[in-house]
Amino acid sequence: MTVQEPFGNLSYHGLITRLEKRFSRGLTFSLNYTWSHAIDNIDENGNSDVATSLKPWDRSLDRGNSLTDIRHSFGFVGTYELPLGKGKRYMTNANRLADLALGGWQMSGIFSRASGQPFTVTTSGGITNAGGADRPNRIRNGSLPSDERSIDRWFDTGAFQVQPNYTYGNSGRAILNGPGLTNLDVLLAKTFALTERFRLQFRAESFNVSNTPAFANPAANINAAGVGRITSAGEPRRVQFGLKLLF
Repeated sequence: MTVQEPFGNLSYHGLITRLEKRFSRGLTFSLNYTWSHAIDNIDENGNSDVATSLKPWDRSLDRGNSLTDIRHSFGFVGTYELPLGKGKRYMTNANRLADLALGGWQMSGIFSRASGQPFTVTTSGGITNAGGADRPNRIRNGSLPSDERSIDRWFDTGAFQVQPNYTYGNSGRAILNGPGLTNLDVLLAKTFALTERFRLQFRAESFNVSNTPAFANPAANINAAGVGRITSAGEPRRVQFGLKLLF
C-alpha cells in the first residue's frame, strides 16, 4: 500500500537588490546581490523517504537549512562596445584597414560569487536500527575558521561522535556549509559588416577564465574513510572560438 501526504514545508526570506545601467555610450551592466535564508524539512532533490529522515513521524527533527540555502549571492554582468571605428566616438572616419583592425570590438563578462551549500553530517551501518537516517552526536560546532579549512579537512571531524547503538544522535540536518563558488566568464567579440544585411561575428569565449576550482561538498560520513575530505570539483577553465552569421 502506498500512502501520500503533504508533510513537507519550506520558508524563504530574502533581501534582493539590483543596480542596472541600461545601454548607452556602448556600456550596459547589472549588479545583483541577494541575502537570504531558506529553511525546510525535506531535501529538495526528492529524497523525502524514511532513509533521509531521523523519525519519519516527526518531521520537526528534520527542520534545517535547505540544500539550496545560498546565504549570500553576488552577480555582475556587463557588456562594453569599444568606441573605435566607423559610427563610433573615435576613429569614425578611419580607413577600411584601420576599421577592420580596431573597429567593432565588444567585451562582455559574467562574474558570480556565492556562499557554500549546506550538508548533513551522518553515520552509517544502521546504528539507530529504527529504519531512518543515522546522525552522530554533536559535541561542538564543527565549523573550522577559514584559515584552517582545506580540501583535506573541511570541517572539524572531532566535533562529532558516533552515537551509541540503538540511539538517535543529536546532530541536526544541513548544519554545516561547503565551499563557496567564484566564477568569471568572459567574451571578446568582433563584428564585421559584410553587407547592409549580413554581418559576421568572431567570438572568443572563456568559461571560468581564472580556473578557480568549484569544489563540491566534503565527505560527511564520520565512520567512513575520507571524512571531511573534498574529492571532486566542477568544470575547469574552458576556451572556445566561434563564428556567427548575423542577418
